[in-house]
Amino acid sequence: MRLDLLDLLACPSCRGELELSKGLGVGETISEGEIICLDCRASYPVKEGIPCFLSGLGGKIGHIYRGLKAYYDAYAPIMDRNYHNPRIAYMRSIEDACIRLTKPRGLVLDIGCGTGRQTIMLAEKGCRVLAMDISMGMLLEAKRRVLEKGLLDHVDLLMARADALPIREGILNRAYSIFGAYNHAPGWLKGFRQVHRALRERGAFLLTVLNYYQLTWWAEALLKGDGRALKHRLSTKLCHISVRMGRGKKMKLWTKLFTPGELLRALKSVGFRDVRLGSILLFLKPRFSYRPWTDLRGHEIPLARLEDILRWYPPFNRLGAYIMALARK
Repeated sequence: MRLDLLDLLACPSCRGELELSKGLGVGETISEGEIICLDCRASYPVKEGIPCFLSGLGGKIGHIYRGLKAYYDAYAPIMDRNYHNPRIAYMRSIEDACIRLTKPRGLVLDIGCGTGRQTIMLAEKGCRVLAMDISMGMLLEAKRRVLEKGLLDHVDLLMARADALPIREGILNRAYSIFGAYNHAPGWLKGFRQVHRALRERGAFLLTVLNYYQLTWWAEALLKGDGRALKHRLSTKLCHISVRMGRGKKMKLWTKLFTPGELLRALKSVGFRDVRLGSILLFLKPRFSYRPWTDLRGHEIPLARLEDILRWYPPFNRLGAYIMALARK
């Protein structure tokens, strides 16, 4: 952690000013230490050069977040292997194109940075990136990759929640939350409000979230006659995604699905304007298992081409596995 990072941060609990109370490191770089809030006196550790802002994890919300953290820590070593397949590669290409559409520059926030794929892309474009995740496992892997690329001067790593941002007001040029981070944030509306507050005027926010109205899910459930799944989906937008971690072990991930209308209203309610919605994986079902190739094949090719044409047009922009929203302050 560089000392000048504190100029960009605020206490996630009270928005107070932060100060390094003790630290070990070399020069202006801190590897271990403690940050304190000068207003509420909350303290936050610095571990392996990463400030950790996961405080106040009590009660039901705390139980959810402890489960999320455990899940992503366990998933970090296998995530990129599971995502090595044609459909995720296609999805990544769409995300990259949309990131370029925002013309990233200056100071940017990567919410739910995972193992650092988008972080590295943004740093290579000359941005200073605040790369944030709730998983130390994900952050350490992101740090390793950033170091490997020689980009550490462009990247600051933070351990924090998507709905408790430790970021000062009005400093960000862009904010990104790619691949559904806000599906796993119980205080998602508060998080949207905090992103809006942290952006400069005319700053852009690009996010993707899992869609309640995912066309491929509903079509498959109806064709299979899966009454139990349909009944549950019709009763709630909350679910637990089960993921196999190997050797028969499964972990459940708390997940809130968004409808396109709900996402649009929420972003506008916190002050965003010019909100544009699009779809990702409209006709192709997401796949989270390894394939040795990453190019689309057979029927996948014309379906992807059709999606590329229809992505931003109603009603197709509301039917993808993921909803994409581009909003400006």
